[in-house]
Amino acid sequence: MSKINTSELVIPESMSENWQVIVNLMAQLIPVPSALIMRIHPNSIEVFSSNNNCEHPYSPGDSENLGQGLYCEYVIENQQQLSVENALVDPNWCHNPDIALGMVSYCGFPINWPNGCAFGTICVLDSKPNKISSTAVALLNSFKESIEAQLATLYQNEQLKLLNAELKSRVSTRTKDLVDLNFSLNQEIDKRRAAEKKVLYHQRHDLGTGFLNRNCLEFEATRAVDITLEHPQYAACAVHIGFSNGKLIQSKYGFNVWESILVQLREKLGYLTRYHLQTARPTSTELVFLIETNHLQEDIEQFIQQLIDVSHSEFEIEGQALHLHSYVGVSTTEDATSGTLLLQHACEAMRSCKDSGHKYTRYSESISLIQSDLNQLESYLLQAVRSDDLLLYFQPKVSPKTHRWTGAEALLRWRHPVLGDISNEALIKVAEQNGLIFEVGNFVLRSAIAKASEWANKVKDFKIAVNISAVQLKNPHFAEQIEDLLVAYQLPAEYLELEITESTLIADENVAHKSLHSLNRLGVTLSLDDFGTGYSSFDYLKKYPFDAIKVDKSFIKQLDSNEHDKTIVQSIIKIAKKLDLSITVEGIETLEHEEFIINEGCEYGQGFFYGRPMPCDEFEICLLSKHLPENVNQTFQ
Repeated sequence: MSKINTSELVIPESMSENWQVIVNLMAQLIPVPSALIMRIHPNSIEVFSSNNNCEHPYSPGDSENLGQGLYCEYVIENQQQLSVENALVDPNWCHNPDIALGMVSYCGFPINWPNGCAFGTICVLDSKPNKISSTAVALLNSFKESIEAQLATLYQNEQLKLLNAELKSRVSTRTKDLVDLNFSLNQEIDKRRAAEKKVLYHQRHDLGTGFLNRNCLEFEATRAVDITLEHPQYAACAVHIGFSNGKLIQSKYGFNVWESILVQLREKLGYLTRYHLQTARPTSTELVFLIETNHLQEDIEQFIQQLIDVSHSEFEIEGQALHLHSYVGVSTTEDATSGTLLLQHACEAMRSCKDSGHKYTRYSESISLIQSDLNQLESYLLQAVRSDDLLLYFQPKVSPKTHRWTGAEALLRWRHPVLGDISNEALIKVAEQNGLIFEVGNFVLRSAIAKASEWANKVKDFKIAVNISAVQLKNPHFAEQIEDLLVAYQLPAEYLELEITESTLIADENVAHKSLHSLNRLGVTLSLDDFGTGYSSFDYLKKYPFDAIKVDKSFIKQLDSNEHDKTIVQSIIKIAKKLDLSITVEGIETLEHEEFIINEGCEYGQGFFYGRPMPCDEFEICLLSKHLPENVNQTFQ
């Protein structure tokens, strides 16, 4: 493949806007008058992004010639961080050109493309002596890593473009060779053979994509497994990939567009000649890759990583950028003694991957047991929904300073006589899979709003939070449903909080955008749940009208032993405050956790330290007792 010249790559406008947000945040949080992202050229270095929330002498487009002893030139040449507290008294930097601009303090990190070439630096400067704190250095380094991740995405996209161009050229050359060969054949023989091939092709291939169809896939899988039984040095593998937004794309753009995306995905994988690979389409929204190799583990890992990278890349459809939401299951002949079992195991692993949130899942016996349990759970749940056997638990949200219960999160529970207690997450997943999520979601919303209406008359400013699934948010009438329930139970909108995860937004961003803005106009509080665990959390705060964030409990769990997690939480809290967002921290289990969030200025805490999820009656008794005047300052157990 042709080599990419990184100096010629253009930074997209959306990425530049994101960098502008980053330098503004750096200038506010550290704080300093000047925060910059610099880009290096063969003979000069340019100000690419500079903060515009403070006065300083740097503007985008400004450049300096190299060779003058610049801070950033040193950082790039030595590929290491540089901190200068006061250049005026530092013999190494007292002649630095930035002193003439009034800047005497500096801290910067190198920024590189994924191929090792230098992009430039990320740095902050101050007009007075300034010893940058370790927390500020860690924040600066985290922004450097974020920018390098974006550059890696840009670089990979350029690689894919070059690969696609070369692939098209090779296909064009081969097509021309076939035309020349066919022209020399006898016309009558050619017609007869073409007819025979067409019949055979239709029997074996999916007409929309040209991939193997289901029947042919089963035949090839059986053949591959039989070969491995006769020749143990060979092995076969089935890689099953599904797409959660496949049916949505089909309905929105049509089958032809969806099929062209599947073909593009296969083309982006390129020619893989190290092993024998066949592509099949067993259903309209799924693909299976059948691999035969004598280097099983090495080839599987390489192929899966390549498949994940390609499936997460951008596809352009009708002028719009589109991403696939994929989940991958893997099965090998180490787990299966027949072609049927090989395909079945890969399918079970794929469905398990969809539920787990992992990038891919390899088959194991435990997956089969889990799948069997899920099937049984689906059957029981259908009965429970029809019999109205579900119930709500409530977990308090607390003001850490006063220990006042300011709200509660509604959590779905189901007590089954055989399966026992089943939690909120498991119920929602099963309901989404078998199409019961609308009925289950309506039950949760209706029951939570009804209780919130009762408690609003007894407890002042008490807010109920409800988790919203991706399927609910994709409903274009979801905001109308919420409004109807609020009117029916006479609950003011500000007493209802809807918690939405990043994965919920990814499912369909266009519909989510409309629904969230409609809910915002109603006055409902919108909270971004599990904040910090996704790759676009900050971006969603800019895109959508969120009022609050909920810091994921995974950060709090390691708070005492992991300084990195502590720094991340502190940074999240600072940014949320700058954006005027209220903050709830999950996972508060100890007095030390509580003291931490109080010191950081968090408004709300939630966790076992304040109270476990409780049945409605028990919660109501505790709620009313906690709000009696003599009990307001009691310690919670």
